[in-house]
Amino acid sequence: MKSKIIYCLNFLWTSFIAFSFPICFGFIFLNITGHSKGYSYDLGSEKDVSILLGCIELLIWITLALPSNIYVFLKTMKKGKLYLLIPIALYIALAIICIFITGGWSEYSKGVFNI
Repeated sequence: MKSKIIYCLNFLWTSFIAFSFPICFGFIFLNITGHSKGYSYDLGSEKDVSILLGCIELLIWITLALPSNIYVFLKTMKKGKLYLLIPIALYIALAIICIFITGGWSEYSKGVFNI
């Protein structure tokens, strides 16, 4: 029973991480590339700080996301390799839902990648 509760909590955390992944990726990508204030703004001397913050954000995100993802994927894989498709599909679906809630793919790609 205790292992099911731990699995459920890790699954919920993994779902939250999957849902917030596009937003976190956008912030981290913009900071690491030096465009944290947008593409039309020149950071100048602040670019080094932006890149450092992006690296720190990436380390924090990896620290928060990786352990629960590994736990959920390994526990699910013990049930069978076919069951592994369920968390992967859920991860992708939640990330896509987050993108559509924030304005769709066109707004997301325009804001993050300047397309």
